[in-house]
Amino acid sequence: MKKLLSILLAAVMLITCAAAAFAADTTDVVKFNIDGKFKIMMLNDTQDVGKGVKSEMVNFITKALDTEKPDLVVFVGDQLADMYPGASKADYKIAIDNIIKPLADRNIPFLVTLGNHDHDRAKTMSEEEMFEVYSSYPNCVSVKGSTDPFTNNMIVYGSNGTDIAFNIYMMDTNNTANGGYTGIYKNQLEWYNAKSAELKALNGGKVVPSFVFQHVPVKEIYSFFTECDWKTDGAIYSRRDHKWYVLNTDIAQGDFGEAPCSEDFDIQTGEYQAWVANGDIMGAFFAHDHNNNFVGTSADGIKMGYNGGVGFRAYGAPCGRTIRVFNLDENDVTNYETHLIYYSELMGENASNPFFDTFSPSILNKIMKMVYALFGWAIELFKK
Repeated sequence: MKKLLSILLAAVMLITCAAAAFAADTTDVVKFNIDGKFKIMMLNDTQDVGKGVKSEMVNFITKALDTEKPDLVVFVGDQLADMYPGASKADYKIAIDNIIKPLADRNIPFLVTLGNHDHDRAKTMSEEEMFEVYSSYPNCVSVKGSTDPFTNNMIVYGSNGTDIAFNIYMMDTNNTANGGYTGIYKNQLEWYNAKSAELKALNGGKVVPSFVFQHVPVKEIYSFFTECDWKTDGAIYSRRDHKWYVLNTDIAQGDFGEAPCSEDFDIQTGEYQAWVANGDIMGAFFAHDHNNNFVGTSADGIKMGYNGGVGFRAYGAPCGRTIRVFNLDENDVTNYETHLIYYSELMGENASNPFFDTFSPSILNKIMKMVYALFGWAIELFKK
């Protein structure tokens, strides 16, 4: 009898523990609100420093949070400054604190990945150490990746807390390569393919609609442009292939102010092709090229776009600094709405950084216009 009672007691304890664990899991998940709505805020290129933080940036983030009340914030790289000589780990932590504190004060969960300038800082603060700083915040919902700390995913559940609604991939696009950018590595692509298949199996054999957020765009972003003559209104010069482009407004709309510094043209990452093959990507959104804010849909049906950037220690678009917002309905997640919040409209004032805004990639366009005006005949002759 005692043995039987011991077995029964052990079984009760096991069931109780399992129920407690299940309860913890269901209360901690990120899910749609009771009204079936979910809002994501995209922040990128804050590129600030420690104690000398630009108040305009922090105030912009803070007011945007209070105005939009997002359910989730995604940081899409270049949280740390491009020009930051002599900075220490303590300085970098302060820089991260400056952008996370407004979220922590409001208990808003966030995901984070890295940009090229974050990688530039890795000699002082490693990726592992950066992840430790971000994950030390109780509102950080990023899970350390298996290929690298900042390549990971997160499922967003329906309002019932159990049904999979959609998924978010945060991809670390690494650093520079051959005058361009590396994009993702082979092991990251393999991880994405495996995770996509895993989620499909969890979802009863149906693909899980997913966002990709990453700093550097895929080269297929160039499919939104039409090659043109340098004299064409709005023509943008690309140093990547030495051609002039305009935005094809039949498939994309928004600000096109610089030729994308995408993954290197000569590197075949296969990322975009995997998106098409897996059929799960309902949107891919990028940072990095601050003069771009356009959104379009590729011939394969994948929506891709930009947020120009938030920081004032880096150059910004002519329209000013921006934040991108996504509104989703759990009854039709793929037909989401996205729009920009403009600093000037939200804050009721204009703000810029005259030095960085003047010497931005857009100055290359002006220089090349002059070069072509003087020597265009010779350049075209040389091409032939």
